[in-house]
Amino acid sequence: MVIEKAYAKVNLFINVIGARRDGYHDLEMINTKIDLYDTVKIEELNSPGLVIVKSNDLFLSNQNNLVIESARYMIKEYAPDKGVTVTIDKVIPFGAGLAGNSVDAAAIIRGINKLFNLNISMEEMQKLGVKFGADIPYCLVDYPAIVEGIGEKVTKIDMDFSDYKVLLVNPREYISTQDIFTLGDRFGFDNISMKKIRKAIQKKNVSDFIANMHNSLEKIAMKNNNKVQEAYNRIKDELGDEGLTMTGSGSTLIKVFKGDDAAVKKFVDANKTQYFTNIYSFL
Repeated sequence: MVIEKAYAKVNLFINVIGARRDGYHDLEMINTKIDLYDTVKIEELNSPGLVIVKSNDLFLSNQNNLVIESARYMIKEYAPDKGVTVTIDKVIPFGAGLAGNSVDAAAIIRGINKLFNLNISMEEMQKLGVKFGADIPYCLVDYPAIVEGIGEKVTKIDMDFSDYKVLLVNPREYISTQDIFTLGDRFGFDNISMKKIRKAIQKKNVSDFIANMHNSLEKIAMKNNNKVQEAYNRIKDELGDEGLTMTGSGSTLIKVFKGDDAAVKKFVDANKTQYFTNIYSFL
């Protein structure tokens, strides 16, 4: 048996460069992981070729999603004489911009590799992962990185976020990534230059990095979802907008802050019934 922690991904920067003929988009992103995670347990099953996925999330138990597809592919291509049962304790909100399904799929790829001692390299796992989802190549690793192309180009960066925490606020709204990108293709994406944030990375200056966080999908999502806009305004009014951005295509908002901030803890306590919200550490 192998147990993997599938840590949530957050975007600290996103530019959408443009649409591609294959339906994907070229991106410029800076991603990292936080200590919010699903637990993925993988056990050998004495039925060659059989893959069973169980979860407290009904979607993951469905037979048509990237999580079960990636597991089936791993067994078919790398361990055809084996079978597995995958049990996922789902905690990361679904459709929230936290790559919940992609981190689960990545955990399955890593876990099957470990369980059967397949010795598949990280590079090879990333190449097969992108077959199922553009987020998976990054989701296979647990460090901050610049992510480019459709998500397949992952470059580790040296940034020390150990003095910082992340306030996560999810207004319990599902947002379709496809819908947000369709609107962006039609009306344009709110891109900015990466020069300042790249300079902050080069200088390892975290405060400058935080000052230049950005998400080119944020305005589109908020314009089309009042609850996300309302949550953003509440955070901004009570805690300020420094280090405040949306992750992914929404609906989750994050605010990066330094040290133990009593005001942030007070915000979490006051809003736990309305939002999925808590304070998390960077990995």
